[in-house]
Amino acid sequence: MIYLKTIFSAANEIKYLKLNLREAGSQIDKFIICEFNRTHIGSPREFIFPQFWSQFDAGERAKIIYIQGDIAAQTKFSETDNYIIHEINEKLIRGYFASQIKLADKDIVFSVDADEIIFSSHYPKIIAKLNFWRPALKLPLYQFYYRINYLWENNRFIAPTVCFASYYKHEYPAAWRYQGRLYKEYAGCHFSWCLSIEEMIKKLGYYSHHQDYGHLARREILEKAVAEKTYPFDPKVPFRVRVLDLKKDRQYFPAALYGQLDDFKGLIAKE
Repeated sequence: MIYLKTIFSAANEIKYLKLNLREAGSQIDKFIICEFNRTHIGSPREFIFPQFWSQFDAGERAKIIYIQGDIAAQTKFSETDNYIIHEINEKLIRGYFASQIKLADKDIVFSVDADEIIFSSHYPKIIAKLNFWRPALKLPLYQFYYRINYLWENNRFIAPTVCFASYYKHEYPAAWRYQGRLYKEYAGCHFSWCLSIEEMIKKLGYYSHHQDYGHLARREILEKAVAEKTYPFDPKVPFRVRVLDLKKDRQYFPAALYGQLDDFKGLIAKE
């Protein structure tokens, strides 16, 4: 079996789940979507994914394995303790699915966040490399920021992992991320912080780096950053953005995006 696994945390991620599934198409057997009743900092949240089930057609729904994880008893609340946030809560959220599905050692798992999209054309090549190199690869992605055509051209994002299930399944919980031999090509896109200002403010309140960046959850800071293409998370980091043309620069984008552009209204820069 070939699985694509991700995490669902907020309503604005539905468009990315659809894009991930449509881009993967016939390349995968099942799309695992995990949702939890706790955030990365351990605060309570409601299960909302079932509200969006109708946005997937019958064929897409047949591919989805939806895991609703009650992790209230296994997580801790902290807005500041990195160990609690990353080593307890985040690792559990990323690895919980392995306790809910009987994985065979030779099953292949592509582990991505919702906004990390693997190019359809690369699935066969990645699987071929995985079969040759074994047992895991980490995948470089084009990094987009704020807008889906704002390419952060001096940043190669490397986080998603594809592996044989045997690589992680005997370690629980595991992050299913950041490990393996480096795949040499750009395997897809990371649409990082491609959100409305309201969505950014909300995310800064609960995500895994809240303790570092929660103070940035102010409309005037975020609007200025988007308008001026700056990086308030760390002003020392070189942040060079190139605005791509969706028509002329198709090689940078998932093919399935072009059938779904209406979902991304407001997140496409015109300049």
